[in-house]
Amino acid sequence: MLLNELSSTAVEDAERVIGDGPVVMINFLWFRDTPDYPRDFADPKPDSRSGYYDGYVGGFRAAAQEVGVEPALVYAGIRLTGLLTGQEDDWDEIAVVRYERFADLRRILESQTYTLKAKPHRFAVVAKWRFIATRGR
Repeated sequence: MLLNELSSTAVEDAERVIGDGPVVMINFLWFRDTPDYPRDFADPKPDSRSGYYDGYVGGFRAAAQEVGVEPALVYAGIRLTGLLTGQEDDWDEIAVVRYERFADLRRILESQTYTLKAKPHRFAVVAKWRFIATRGR
């Protein structure tokens, strides 16, 4: 499995653990030095950050709108330096997004719009991805 692939089993398992109610998803992103789009891809972006923000996030928002979900961006930012980190903690950017329920995120991820407009950008520009579900106390 790729380090940025999200299996249906992982999504199903997460939904069982998370249950209903709000969930905040934390994304740690490692970008490719240069995008790796398929040769025949219709909408390649010139660099990985624009591929992520214009391509992936744009496609994700279109998918969310299509399925009637309004995710809330809590935070997005770049990594400046690590104070207590290990060698594997060299991510480039972080995004924190809140959903009313995990099932809403799942509807986005399973939509055809996500598959066609967002996912290809993610594979082309994200080298590694950590995706963590959290809930406030």
